[in-house]
Amino acid sequence: MLPEPTRTWQDEKYQRLLRNDPTAFAEFCERVLPHLVGFLQSQFPQQDQHHLEMVAIDVLLAFRAEPEKYDPKKLSLAAYLRMAARGDVLNLLDINRRRDHRLTALENLETEPEENPVEAHFALDEWLEQYTDLSRREILAALEREIETNDKAILLLMLEGVRETKHFAQVMGISHLDEETQRVEVKRAKDRLGKQLQRFGRRIGKSKF
Repeated sequence: MLPEPTRTWQDEKYQRLLRNDPTAFAEFCERVLPHLVGFLQSQFPQQDQHHLEMVAIDVLLAFRAEPEKYDPKKLSLAAYLRMAARGDVLNLLDINRRRDHRLTALENLETEPEENPVEAHFALDEWLEQYTDLSRREILAALEREIETNDKAILLLMLEGVRETKHFAQVMGISHLDEETQRVEVKRAKDRLGKQLQRFGRRIGKSKF
């Protein structure tokens, strides 16, 4: 990591920035940007260098927009910017972790209650509550616009926690078939809807983060 400029140099550039000197910021960035990038690389060696460079640039631009937030009495300007840059990277990593957790929760959403005691509607409700800003009603309204009319009754049964095959067979109009055929057809319908839920959730995840 490149060493930070002297405190005297930093203070001089800071005062010029406050006076709106037209060249001060460019001169400051020329020295401090490589220092910030090197610092982030040492702190987060597994992260993509381009992303770290963008964080460093964003931190410098944010400082340029509000230089008065920096208090020279507390620490050097370079140290202040290092703290801001490190915090921004940690925030981004936390956002990515929450996004990955959200998508994993959807991918693990089971659609066959007989094989999993955690019912699908509970998993969906928990996901909606923890990982979206939209209400359950808004999500379900959007989802229902995407599924076929014949599947809406199946989805409602799933969300209500219904487990017995016979109830699904009734809404699917296959009650006259033997029990094994009913079970196979009901499972196929649930699997199809489960995949639609997953695709829908991924699109929400991409739009939110």
